[in-house]
Amino acid sequence: MTTKRRALPVLLERDFRKMAATEGATVEIECVSAPDPEGRFSGEWLFYVVNSAGERFMLVTALARERIVNSPIGMFGLAFGKLALDHLDVPAVAGDVRRGMRSLAGGRHPVE
Repeated sequence: MTTKRRALPVLLERDFRKMAATEGATVEIECVSAPDPEGRFSGEWLFYVVNSAGERFMLVTALARERIVNSPIGMFGLAFGKLALDHLDVPAVAGDVRRGMRSLAGGRHPVE
């Protein structure tokens, strides 16, 4: 399955976090490049949020570029620190997408 990333609607982090925290929304992670064991398991991952109506939004930077997470530490920080996900299912093969993660209501880091 090839995803046309540029055709997707996008959200900045604050709005992404708000949508992820809504009832029925889920978070998805796509592996863009597989983690490299010789490079401290650095790779490239993209985060998406799917609202209850099934619309999919990509997390972007302030410059509207894909917000690519490059390290496991960055992924944990975003997943648990900012999104308060119930679990983290990390794809390790380029092109793989993991679905079904939910932002916990009343997480430790509320949306500003």
